[in-house]
Amino acid sequence: GTAVKVEAGDNPFVGPRPFETGRKIFGRNREIDDLYYLLSGKRIVLLYSPSGAGKSSLIQAGLVPRMRKRFEVWGPTRVNQSLESQSDGVNRYVRSALLGFEQTALAGHRRNKPEELAKMTLSQYVAGRREKAQNIVVIFDQFEEVLTADPLAIEAKREFFEQLGDLLLDPHVWALFALREDYLAMLDPYAELVPTHLKNGFRLDLLRQDSARDAVTSTVAEGGRRIEVTAVSKLVNDLATIKVQQQDGTFVKQVGLYVEPLQLQVVCRGLWERMPEGKQTIDLADIEQFGDVTDALSSYYASEVARISEGDLKIERTIREWIGERLITANGIRRQTLRGAGSSEGLNNEFVVNLVN
Repeated sequence: GTAVKVEAGDNPFVGPRPFETGRKIFGRNREIDDLYYLLSGKRIVLLYSPSGAGKSSLIQAGLVPRMRKRFEVWGPTRVNQSLESQSDGVNRYVRSALLGFEQTALAGHRRNKPEELAKMTLSQYVAGRREKAQNIVVIFDQFEEVLTADPLAIEAKREFFEQLGDLLLDPHVWALFALREDYLAMLDPYAELVPTHLKNGFRLDLLRQDSARDAVTSTVAEGGRRIEVTAVSKLVNDLATIKVQQQDGTFVKQVGLYVEPLQLQVVCRGLWERMPEGKQTIDLADIEQFGDVTDALSSYYASEVARISEGDLKIERTIREWIGERLITANGIRRQTLRGAGSSEGLNNEFVVNLVN
C-alpha cells in the first residue's frame, strides 16, 4: 500500500502497462468512487469493460488503496497462472487463484507450499489464512481466462465456480471479478453457481474527453512540468479522432467522445521522452513537434514488432503483412481474426501470443 512517488526527471506516464498499487491514477475519480460504493454495498461485483479501458489500473491504483482502509484485500489474482492440466486431479483454476493470493500476500503471512495449496479448496485456504470474523476482499483480474483456458474443461470450470459459490456464502468475504465485456455472455452458464448470480455489474468505459484532459494535466504536473490548455486540447482531440462510416460506405474522420487510456499513455510517454531537457512548460508547438499521435503510435508499433521479431527482417515483414491484412480492413479500421490451432490465419501462434502480451 506504499505510495509510489514520481522522482524529478522520471517519466510520470507508465506507457503500455497497468498502473501498480500505490501509483496515482488521474481522471477516474468518479469511477473509483462508484465502484467502491457498489462493491462495499453489494459485496459481489462483476467489473467489465472494453479491452484497453484500464480495468487493471483502476483496480490496482484506485480501488485497492481505498478498500484497504476497511478490508483486508487479497489479490488481484488470476485463474490462468497454473499451466498444469487436470491430469493430476487438481483443479487448475483453483490452484492458479491460490498461487496469486499467496504472491500478493502482505508481509507476515505464513506461506503455503505448492503441495499444500494443491490439496486446498478456496474456502479451506481462506479459513486457514483469515483471522476470525475478518472482512476480506478477493479480487480476480482478467477473469475471462476461466473461460478461455482449457475451453473444453467444462467440469473443471463448474467445480471452480461451485467452490467460489461455497466461499461467497461467507458474509465476511467480498469479491470483485474483472473481465472484458465481450465474454459476459459466456459467463452465464456458470453465474448461477455463485450467490447473486453475478448480477451486480459495473461497466468501465473508455476515458471521456474531460477525464482525459484531467489525466494528462495532472500527470504532467506530477512529473514537475505544466501543459498549456491549448496543448492538452490538441492532444486529446487527436487521441479522440476516429473514422466513422457514412451511409454511402465511405469513412470520414470525426472527433469522438472517448479516448483509449492505453493510447493516451503511449503517446504521452513518448512526448515526455522527446521533450527538451529543462523545458518546464509543454505548449502547442511541443505537441505538434513531439506529441503527434500517429507518429507516437507508429513508433510504438514498430518497436514492438521489431522486438518480437528479434532482428529477423523476414519475420518482421511477415508480422507486418499479417497485421495489415488480417487485423485492419482496406478502409483502415479494425477487424477480428479467428485464432487457430498452431497458427492463426497464417501467423504462428507464438508470435500472436507475443503481440497480445
